[in-house]
Amino acid sequence: MPEEKKRKVGWATVWRESKEIIWARRYRLAVGLALLIVSRLAGMVLPGTTKILIDDVIGQGRSELLWWIAGAAGVATLIQAVTSFSLAVLLGVAGQRAITDLRLKVQQHIGHLPVSFYEENKSGELISRIMYDAEGIRNLVGTGFVQLVGGMFTSAVALGVLLWLNWRLTAMTLVLLFFFGIVMVMGFS
Repeated sequence: MPEEKKRKVGWATVWRESKEIIWARRYRLAVGLALLIVSRLAGMVLPGTTKILIDDVIGQGRSELLWWIAGAAGVATLIQAVTSFSLAVLLGVAGQRAITDLRLKVQQHIGHLPVSFYEENKSGELISRIMYDAEGIRNLVGTGFVQLVGGMFTSAVALGVLLWLNWRLTAMTLVLLFFFGIVMVMGFS
């Protein structure tokens, strides 16, 4: 019995289907991105308060600023907690919905296949394909995609702040990181 070759899926197909899945859930993802940006901006308040604490409170003895610093840190932490919870609920529901829809679509397709297909394939493999292959969608529509964009946003803002504070030191650090990356790539290849 000759083995059948598995059909290769091209990048164009993957990109087209990914865009369809993302476009169908674009409103949830847009709200998720907005919440993530608010969360990331609130997360930058705490490191910013450290500068004021060291420069003004300790350096200049302005202890009246302690209440303002503590209040800003508390509000930022509260905002981060609320937005993180909202993100988990919002994108968790979107990811589960996408997985459920995909599983139903695959199950309907498999249900319409001829009996010969079931004779040639193991039932465990079919169940595995229906149940576990759809889990990759969670990274696309769930928290994975939004976390990727949020990480890039945070990196860009942090790089901008570092360049604003001291562009020479930031440039030296980036050059060192570049060389470190080259050494890591060569070491692991």
